[in-house]
Amino acid sequence: MDHTTVINEKIYDMNFLAAWIKYTRIKKHYSQEALCHGICSISHLSYFENGKKPLRPEIIQLLLQRLSLNLNDNLTNIGHIRQKFNTMTSYIETFDHKGAKKIYDELIAIEQILSTSPYYIEFQIYTLIYNTFVINDKYDDLKNNVEMLDKIADALSNELKSIYFLVSGKLMINTELNEQGLERLQTSRKIKETTWINYTLGRACCFSNSSSKGTYYLEKALVNYENSGLYLNAIWCHNYLGVCYSNLKLYKSAKKHFNAALTSAKHFQFDDLLSHIYTSISDLYLNKGDYEKCIEWSLIGMNYTCRHNICVYNYILANINLKQYDSCDIMFEKYLNEDIQNKFSYSILYFLYLVVHHFDDELFYNEIKNNLLPYFESIKRLDIVRDVKLKFIEYLENHRKYKEANQLYKELLSETM
Repeated sequence: MDHTTVINEKIYDMNFLAAWIKYTRIKKHYSQEALCHGICSISHLSYFENGKKPLRPEIIQLLLQRLSLNLNDNLTNIGHIRQKFNTMTSYIETFDHKGAKKIYDELIAIEQILSTSPYYIEFQIYTLIYNTFVINDKYDDLKNNVEMLDKIADALSNELKSIYFLVSGKLMINTELNEQGLERLQTSRKIKETTWINYTLGRACCFSNSSSKGTYYLEKALVNYENSGLYLNAIWCHNYLGVCYSNLKLYKSAKKHFNAALTSAKHFQFDDLLSHIYTSISDLYLNKGDYEKCIEWSLIGMNYTCRHNICVYNYILANINLKQYDSCDIMFEKYLNEDIQNKFSYSILYFLYLVVHHFDDELFYNEIKNNLLPYFESIKRLDIVRDVKLKFIEYLENHRKYKEANQLYKELLSETM
């Protein structure tokens, strides 16, 4: 609905008025019939609210009056505020969280003014972007906001709709709602393809058994980021491309991207990124079966990150495969109790502890079946689930529990198809 209208000698976007009216109607528990009674037909209101057909200015004014909304706002320059929205988003896309926070604080200072304006919906969407990408809020924290915005998404302009589906998709991916998140990211890309959505979608595919699709989106994002001189973004693309190619067992291509990421990160002194790259390289060598190299890179990664859990996990798993159990015990002694407050970190190390010390015991069977495997499946850590199932199958076959082992084999096959 690409229309504007003039109300009280001011020009307004129809999309924003429609979204504002629908949002307020739902919030105040008005039905469509109650709101439009004596003003217009239900079908006309419905078309308007869903962004399909405009309404005459006088009809819009009557709807606003019934909802106790007025357009005597104090926004003298919405263009200037939109520039702030765009600047904050650019900062977030390029990982400049300090710059994003500065703009966000300026926007929060005028939230009261924005709340009486049809552009308040726009403010809420950009606030959602900040809370998702900078604050790292979880879906449960923002669920009410998302559910409300879902109800008015049809009334948004294509630009805002694309941004909204990007951020809500990313929020769901962050909370392991992978299928719903991927669907939203795909919707965002269909509405408007951008470098950011290609990167975000590619990264999501990387960890959702869709690595081949991930390479497609990430390669497109990489070219655009490199051409734009956004080298930090390009390094992240190289890192996740390496992960995708490693998942696909295309190790030569994976190493090429990891080497490019590592060289650039060192050159530009992006130390925070190095730990991710070292972890990814240690994953590559673990997947490849080069356990000595995995141990080497895992040790390097442990020295670069305070969140060392995957490097420790890789180090121990590589040593298990080499039957170097004394090296495993050193890590258990150092990290197992330390990570007890972090359920994921503790669980992955406890799983390996059971493999080393209780693999032939009933304790292994009970802990894997009743606690660890359900937990890893619930958080959709497919890489860890695969490791656990493979070890569990080995245990079951050793104890002649072939029926359970076959069931797990079938699950593994279906998960990799």
